[in-house]
Amino acid sequence: MKVMNFVLFVAVLAAPLTVTRPEPASGDSYGGATDCAPLADLVAFVAEETGYPPLRNCPRVSVTDDAVLGAVLARKASAHGEEPVAAYLPARAEILLSPDVVLTTPLDRSYLVHELVHTHQFDSAARARAPCVGWLEGEAYRVQASYLRTHDFAEDAFAVELLGLLQSACAHSYHP
Repeated sequence: MKVMNFVLFVAVLAAPLTVTRPEPASGDSYGGATDCAPLADLVAFVAEETGYPPLRNCPRVSVTDDAVLGAVLARKASAHGEEPVAAYLPARAEILLSPDVVLTTPLDRSYLVHELVHTHQFDSAARARAPCVGWLEGEAYRVQASYLRTHDFAEDAFAVELLGLLQSACAHSYHP
């Protein structure tokens, strides 16, 4: 059993992956505004789980080195020292992945599912309706956990779900 490392997923906002060409190497990419085919099954999974409309623009997915990913997410770094493995950059309509993400495993594809949730959220203006930014993260973790469950990664799904519950807690005061 592969133990899931807790990682920080961030949308920089303040079923297998069907790829007919080789996976991108560091600095390479696939996808793009007109080519969602390599991501079609994952995009469909996210849309079915969330009820969001189809994406108007498919994100480009790029593999970058950990230093670049860390620099992009420096302000969003975790207090627990986890290394980010993926991020959605809405200004560039791009998902960045660490070279450690191997898209041939359901566990690693689940990171891409998480970021595709953020893509859908941004594309459908869900941020404007969300009670807090943490709610958006919680939704992404919930869908990621569902994806893991459908691929018999129940223990990892449970860990992701717990992380999502922690992330989604909005800071509301208690009024009895």
